[in-house]
Amino acid sequence: MAGPTRWRRYAADVRFELEQRIPAPYDAVVSTSLDESYQRSLTNLPPLRNREVVEQREMEDGRILRVTRCVLALNAGSAVKRFIGDEDPAWVEEAIWHPEESQWTWNVIPEVAKELLSAAGTIALAEGDGETHRRVIGDVKVRVPLYGGKVEGWIVDGLERTYQEESRRLVEWLERENA
Repeated sequence: MAGPTRWRRYAADVRFELEQRIPAPYDAVVSTSLDESYQRSLTNLPPLRNREVVEQREMEDGRILRVTRCVLALNAGSAVKRFIGDEDPAWVEEAIWHPEESQWTWNVIPEVAKELLSAAGTIALAEGDGETHRRVIGDVKVRVPLYGGKVEGWIVDGLERTYQEESRRLVEWLERENA
């Protein structure tokens, strides 16, 4: 099971930080995170209804590009649906692994209500005493009058649950690989 999570939100600019300790060696966490079969196994990370790796490839400079399409299972009220429509929010995440920095940079490209949402950030991995430290920093902005802050909160809470579940599955994957 993944270690404790430390979570911070910055309401003024909707910046968030998530810090986790993953009880597995750094090299194993990095190689598994880059393993396309592992990534493809993460199809239903709550609160996502669907997660699909569209593309993963090594770039000419050694960085890794991963494109993932996500659909959020959202029970939004009619006021929010007025802005985003009847479809569940869906987006494409473009992430680039920078091996020299041990860090992913990610950017969200919304498919629904494109002009209303922006999100981007980083995921840094660092070696610790037999474990791996993961630090996610991101910015989320929803441009919906009166409801934007509430939707941003839902998104940030959803991100926390998704990273917690992914961390749990990563540890399970590693345990099976080492069994």
